[in-house]
Amino acid sequence: MGRWRDSLKVLAAAATDAGFVPVSGAAGSVPPPDNPASPLQPGDAVGVSLVRGDLMLGATGTVTMVDGDRVYAFGHPFFNLGPTEFPMTRAYVHALLPSLFTSTKLASIGDIVGIVHQDRATAIAGTLGRGPDLVPVSLTLSPERGPSRTFKFGVVKDQLFTPILTLASIVNTLQAYEREFGAATFTVRGQTNVKGYSPVVLEDIFTGDTPGIGAAAYVAGPLNILLRNDLAPVQIEGVDLTISSFEEPRTTTIERAWLDDTSPRPGRRVALHILTRTYRGEERVRTMPIDVPLNATGELSVLVSDGTKLAQMEQRDARAVQAQNVDQMIRLFNKARRNNRIYVKLLSSAPGAVVNGETMTALPPSVLAVIDGNREGGNIRRATSAVLGEWELPTDYVVVGQRTLSLDVRQP
Repeated sequence: MGRWRDSLKVLAAAATDAGFVPVSGAAGSVPPPDNPASPLQPGDAVGVSLVRGDLMLGATGTVTMVDGDRVYAFGHPFFNLGPTEFPMTRAYVHALLPSLFTSTKLASIGDIVGIVHQDRATAIAGTLGRGPDLVPVSLTLSPERGPSRTFKFGVVKDQLFTPILTLASIVNTLQAYEREFGAATFTVRGQTNVKGYSPVVLEDIFTGDTPGIGAAAYVAGPLNILLRNDLAPVQIEGVDLTISSFEEPRTTTIERAWLDDTSPRPGRRVALHILTRTYRGEERVRTMPIDVPLNATGELSVLVSDGTKLAQMEQRDARAVQAQNVDQMIRLFNKARRNNRIYVKLLSSAPGAVVNGETMTALPPSVLAVIDGNREGGNIRRATSAVLGEWELPTDYVVVGQRTLSLDVRQP
């Protein structure tokens, strides 16, 4: 039970309020032994499938009434979600475990026989026939030692359940086939396909004692935001992932950074050197060119940072852009700061403003006075620095650390 504990906690929060107790069991389904092709009848076991394929997740109950192709079941809500599109399945009860506190049925779900269209306070209701479309998820595990495995499963289409079930499915798979305790590293690559839009590109590294939670949340986060956005309806066409695993913590720390020339002329190129040290003490010096703009002058700063600290700084400086449409939302996902990057920014102290997420630098005092006098606030905020250049270095490690250097640029 230990390997399922974390993922069950994810589902428990949603299930407990509805009166359910999540439990784990063997994957797969067992068909009813007697006349499985017969139509559903009142009193038969019936199931609601949430995840199907190499991972199975669902709930079972009892058919209350069948009226033609309409089926009413449970006699109580599932999650009281209202309109739904969940697969209705056959089910078979293997045994009853009576208890004065909470009785339990050992049951399995079978073939899809229809769609559950309504989840209401008094019952669930659906129609017999073809099942609904699911969100296909393909997950390939590529361990450092051992063969690769590919798992395929379908997740129900729902604003609440698609992200949380995708997260739980990835966590379960990682905990079942990768090491459960101790430090590890997971490299995530893949994409989430969105109908009518560019894909969400997934590429990052997670390490530590519980990297599986971080990797799964990294995939489920954009799903949650896209499906719950208030800009336009979104359809997820599928998730395709490859997760490479290493049984060691792959981290590297920014130990030192220095410049060949701290007083360059405008338009010149300066070499920036970055010394990093891995968790095993291996040192590496990376060198990258920094181009000083022709219009730059005075005191400048060179920020060398990991993705986490840089994202926090940008949030504080109000540089985070608020998406105005789904296209922009996906672009922001794809430009998000990653753990396996060394980010470099050339900053000026020239005052400016952030207007609708766009930075405007070197504004004249008259414009700044108008911004400062704006009592309404809204999407206009003062900015204390301007970005004159930005670069990044990809690595095979999770980068940690931050350094700031000074440049004194003088006009000739």
